[in-house]
Amino acid sequence: MNFINFPLAYDDRITSQEILRTRREKLGLSQQQVAKAARLQLRQYQRIESGERNLETATLRTALAICAVLKLDPYTFFPEGEVMNKYIEISSKQSATSDIEETLTTFLQQACELYNDYLDTNYSLDNIKVAFCTLDNIVEVYNEFTQKYVFHSEKRIMSDFESVLAEAFVGQTDIDDPAHVDGLMIRVDPPQELADLDYYKIILVHELAHIFCITHEIETAGKAGQRFYDLYCAGTPETPSEEYNDGCMNAGYAIWREFIAEIVQDLVYQQPSLHLNEISKELHSIAKKVKVGNPLSKSLLHRYLSAIMNSREGSETEKWEDLEKKLNKMKMPFMSIIHHVFDMVHDDYCYKVNPEDIESLGTLYMAEMIKNTPPEDLAKFVESYGLM
Repeated sequence: MNFINFPLAYDDRITSQEILRTRREKLGLSQQQVAKAARLQLRQYQRIESGERNLETATLRTALAICAVLKLDPYTFFPEGEVMNKYIEISSKQSATSDIEETLTTFLQQACELYNDYLDTNYSLDNIKVAFCTLDNIVEVYNEFTQKYVFHSEKRIMSDFESVLAEAFVGQTDIDDPAHVDGLMIRVDPPQELADLDYYKIILVHELAHIFCITHEIETAGKAGQRFYDLYCAGTPETPSEEYNDGCMNAGYAIWREFIAEIVQDLVYQQPSLHLNEISKELHSIAKKVKVGNPLSKSLLHRYLSAIMNSREGSETEKWEDLEKKLNKMKMPFMSIIHHVFDMVHDDYCYKVNPEDIESLGTLYMAEMIKNTPPEDLAKFVESYGLM
């Protein structure tokens, strides 16, 4: 790659925003083109180029992405030997000799910075409270944590947590209240198959995605008691949920909230995408298990949908007809559901929802699940409920 030579920004001879603007204009690129090529939101790049936010304090991924698009040497902005040391990730080998809670706290801080950089949030260790636990004390910690910060809680038993590595909590106050806090409960004794601490980086980004989506998915989401679940899934006679079919609405939202967390997680963390043909066999295997009588069907479906939408083809295709051709060629099931969520995430803000779309998702899920269930299994399920 050919880098342009500029005076070093950290020598105060020229500002980083002047370098970015001058180079962008020399290359004949618009701000929108730079943002898209760097996989950033337009407003995110504009803030950096205008000087509202410094490139030097952006995340490593953002800084390097912009430098790559504009063909700028990163050392233009950072002294050699000090290239963003604070963003060097802690490896699992280092973690083995350090305190696990300190390591996970560092991971969480890095995850907060990713959200602040990409989605213009204001997350920090001051407003994202953390409780560490083990499987032995998880119920006790859960009860103490939810009571201390007045998070929504339910009566939980040990078996509820056996597969949980982290859980997000949204504060029950307005998000613009200076005292508002959200929370994460994190297990520090993962099962052996998940013992690599690097996996927690993804988990923490995923759990923050839940907090972000819950507090941004509808216009009133920033208000306590006015979030989607409050209004449409856990309604009282005073709330709009009375107008909707609770079965379809709850099913649709259960699928959507995990699906969209996976989408936002991928947008923020930006792992390399796999091609559909690389995961086709696994997708078909998952789809076969989505059937009446399987309590994991909703969970399996959101995994299926997020894998497709986060694939190279799913994330880069702008028109449904183009993705539809590729999926049909691979004989992917649940096309009506895939089409529905494709349209939902291709709105201006992928995490924004309305009750009609969520209810439709639940309705499609129930119809497709019945169609996907072998007749003999469906008959057994109906018989088990004494309906025959």
